[in-house]
Amino acid sequence: MSVQEDPYSSVEAIRELANTDPDMAKMLKDGSIDARTFPSFEAMVQMCREHPPSPGPQLRTEWPRYAKMRDGHTHEIRVYKPDDLAEGPLVVLIYGGGFCMGHYSHFGSYSRAIASLYGATVVNISYRLAPEFKFPMAPNDVGIWLNVPLLLVQEIIPDDQRELWISREQNAEAMIINEESMGFIRSSYNPHVTSPDFSPVNQQGAHTGLPPTHIQVCGQDPLRDDGLIYERILRKHGVKTKLDVYPGIPHAGPYFFPTLPIAVKHNMDVLKGFGWMLGKDASEERYQLALETMTTPA
Repeated sequence: MSVQEDPYSSVEAIRELANTDPDMAKMLKDGSIDARTFPSFEAMVQMCREHPPSPGPQLRTEWPRYAKMRDGHTHEIRVYKPDDLAEGPLVVLIYGGGFCMGHYSHFGSYSRAIASLYGATVVNISYRLAPEFKFPMAPNDVGIWLNVPLLLVQEIIPDDQRELWISREQNAEAMIINEESMGFIRSSYNPHVTSPDFSPVNQQGAHTGLPPTHIQVCGQDPLRDDGLIYERILRKHGVKTKLDVYPGIPHAGPYFFPTLPIAVKHNMDVLKGFGWMLGKDASEERYQLALETMTTPA
């Protein structure tokens, strides 16, 4: 996609992404989704702390492993293999959660599907959470560049992208992640926003020589324009990119509202996106089976 073909190169086009998805609008109208009673991000953090996931069992194709950090702290991680246990590409998944909540098990259904579709070994890793462990504990624990939700803040937006960075203000009252949530995350994590460990825009040369990158963006997400701008920066530096945009749904909307047609599309795009990055493919029948298995309650 050339710069001229960029469909999100104007403020007007970007603003339209926040118009509520029609199917979600119906659920809001009939009460299937009640935005007034949806828990705050801080409340979700507290719920996750009070009800942590149970450790998964050791199975033939998936098992726990333990990784020791340089300071002696031990993290539990989980390994997923294809049914034939063959060697294949390595995929590492890192959960989100604003550095304040999250668990490696949250991506378990994706990990099993990716292992099955592409013969990959998938490793779901862990990192210590804020507010007990502030910046830069998370990227230090991960040991590779963390796909951080706070890619940009006002202080570090590239000058040529500044006018297109409007989602913090436009989606300040969105569900799930909003202005209040962003404030809670920043105060809990306490990042040094000009550090290369906070954002790749703080390090010269960080955008060149990267592998194919798949970026997914939700239209009502305050972090929406971080993804749009980062994709544009990578593309301008010669990185092969794939951008999928889901207008009118909030941050993590596909996770919280999985029956929405746009959420089903998102999950299929996740599976096909990994194939695109790995240079592999599968039949539509296998994709559909993987999607159905992934979204069926255990």
